Amino acid sequence: MARAALRRPEVTGSGQGGSKLSPATPARAGVPMPVRASVYAVAALLWASGALWLLLHYAFQQPSAFGPLPNTWEAPLMRVHGLIAVCAVFLIGWMTAAHVTTRWSSPRNRRSGLALGGATLLLVFSGYALYYLTGAAHDVSGFLHQGIGLLSPVPAIAHWWRNRSGA
Repeated sequence: MARAALRRPEVTGSGQGGSKLSPATPARAGVPMPVRASVYAVAALLWASGALWLLLHYAFQQPSAFGPLPNTWEAPLMRVHGLIAVCAVFLIGWMTAAHVTTRWSSPRNRRSGLALGGATLLLVFSGYALYYLTGAAHDVSGFLHQGIGLLSPVPAIAHWWRNRSGA
């Protein structure tokens, strides 16, 4: 894939290359459909697993004689969420190399891309903090991660929509 990237006109500036994309679709340059589908699928699974964990954690606690206990599905679901997050971080790197670096010079979608990238970075760092911090710092990271995570489809859809509408 790296060799193909070097022959793309948007990377080399040559105006020639093996790109099958028409000039009418410059926003799609550099991101093959399988990678695009993987990004969408991983993002959807990551959001769904996090939202389901929140639902289980706050709405379906297990009652006991000593007070509410976490739902029995929380721990396995968190492991799945963490595994999907590893895939997401890999794809973030891939998208940065294949999409962000080639599209940065164009102002089109830059603001929505920055919002999406900023939300993604906050989610990565707050997720890391949730794994390693305790006490008040853990609670703040959790609140941040949950809030940004639930709202993360907004910048993602905004970035995708602006790309589709030609704005």
